[in-house]
Amino acid sequence: MLRIALLAAGLVLSFSSAGFAQTQPAQAAPKPAAAAADEPVPRAARAEARRDCYAENIALSGDDLRRAMRDCMQERFPGVKLYASDGLTRDGKPTAATARAVCKQEADASGLKGAERTAALVACFNGKRPDLAQRAECRKEARGKGLDGDALRAAIAECGRSPQG
Repeated sequence: MLRIALLAAGLVLSFSSAGFAQTQPAQAAPKPAAAAADEPVPRAARAEARRDCYAENIALSGDDLRRAMRDCMQERFPGVKLYASDGLTRDGKPTAATARAVCKQEADASGLKGAERTAALVACFNGKRPDLAQRAECRKEARGKGLDGDALRAAIAECGRSPQG
């Protein structure tokens, strides 16, 4: 009997969310104004657009959801570069994955092994993405102080804002 009740509740929830997803685009007709290509989109506008896009694509998951969300967000903010492409972030820096791959290729080409290779990889990555290196150092310091959760995030954010770390 409990299984039937759970099954019925699940069906009701799935139909109600599907109905919500179908009625949501009509309610979300006013789209946020697209910013100029060089202006960042306000965080609140992106969050609202993300919620709307998710409601439109609630039935999807995995790669299909990621693709649909990316397309939906680009449709909402045409002309604004929202995502990394070609190994570059929106602000022109290499992505972390791209920077790591380039550093690994350089280390392989020089034939380094062991501790020398590790030191070269760290130095190379820190040179290519000093912002991420600073955040990693901030995280290490905050964890050393025993912080976690919201306190850890706040400490990393505060440390990341200071120019010297």
